[in-house]
Amino acid sequence: MKNKLFIVLCLGITLFGILGFGNTTLVSKQVPSTYSIPDTMDAKEIMKTVEMAYDIEAESAYTFDLRKFPNVFINDPRFPVDPSTLEVVRELTNNPSLESAGWLDYKLAYYSWRMDATLYAEAIKEKAKADNRELTDSEKKSLIDSNGRSAPARAEDPYRHQPLLFMSVNIVDDIATVVLNDGPTTIELTVVLVDKQWYIAGIKGISIHP
Repeated sequence: MKNKLFIVLCLGITLFGILGFGNTTLVSKQVPSTYSIPDTMDAKEIMKTVEMAYDIEAESAYTFDLRKFPNVFINDPRFPVDPSTLEVVRELTNNPSLESAGWLDYKLAYYSWRMDATLYAEAIKEKAKADNRELTDSEKKSLIDSNGRSAPARAEDPYRHQPLLFMSVNIVDDIATVVLNDGPTTIELTVVLVDKQWYIAGIKGISIHP
């Protein structure tokens, strides 16, 4: 139950109704105060990637343009999504035989589904408005998919309004672990270096803020 609540509330990486949260485990503990951020170029590049990822998701929640996602997210075979998130990807892509998925797979699956569902909802609501009527029961039911999901409304603008508080960046060779407070949650990101560029490859939940 806690994990499902975390999935709903977290940003993954922004707060737009994320349905699955790869490599996510809710840990009931306080974040240690001993975290630190090294004053290095790699640490700065990693934080820049994370900031960019939040901005890209905020923009996508408004425009539904997914072309920038591969700039910040990646499928790394070392960090596949967890079984529950894999099941979400299967459902959102209508591919029940999918055996594995990465964090980019999940992001593209979720936002593609969200785009289709939101545009459909906007269209039938606009039609009802033009006809000067309320949605019919049938139309209301059609807004919920076979798994009981309904898309959130389109974001009001393409901008991120919540600042990020970076708590630690720990780099070991080509893998970094980043802990940050994004407002609603504290999360741990796995960030990997591929072809001299850092990408987000997974997320683990630490706590939901009251």
